[in-house]
Amino acid sequence: MAGLATQERLQPSLLDRLRDDEPHVAEEGRDKRTMTAARLRDYVVRDLGWLFNTTRPTMRDDPPGMLHVASSTLGYGIPDLTGAVIAGMDIDVLAQRIRAAIVAFEPRLDPATLQVDVTTDTSRMDRLTLSFRIVSTMWAQPMPLNLYLKTDVDLETARFSVFEGLG
Repeated sequence: MAGLATQERLQPSLLDRLRDDEPHVAEEGRDKRTMTAARLRDYVVRDLGWLFNTTRPTMRDDPPGMLHVASSTLGYGIPDLTGAVIAGMDIDVLAQRIRAAIVAFEPRLDPATLQVDVTTDTSRMDRLTLSFRIVSTMWAQPMPLNLYLKTDVDLETARFSVFEGLG
């Protein structure tokens, strides 16, 4: 990274800078203050996994007199999918909610390029699996990076698994 200008170096998020991944090391090296595009991509995938595996409280609208509650950290996550049945689910509404959660809580992805598509695995007899394809550009310097993710959801447990690539 020595060849990159200061403004072209990628910095970890505040949360990642506050974490101590190596508590036995008293002082971190200069290479820990910046990161590669691959590490940034890994962090975004990890953070999306956290977002998808967090159940947000059911809120139709902001409570009276409390503007923006749903878009605050109190609204972090996605609607509860535990035990949901694909047959009774509006897939388009679910895709819109997933996209809205990403736009609200993952600022490193460009909302103008963000696409969320939902597919069901009809080959499975139990029909308890959904897959999401997420395509977006990710903020990076000196130029944005493309991000392609496949997310599988087990509706029995509402557990999301996020993978890089479109599978």
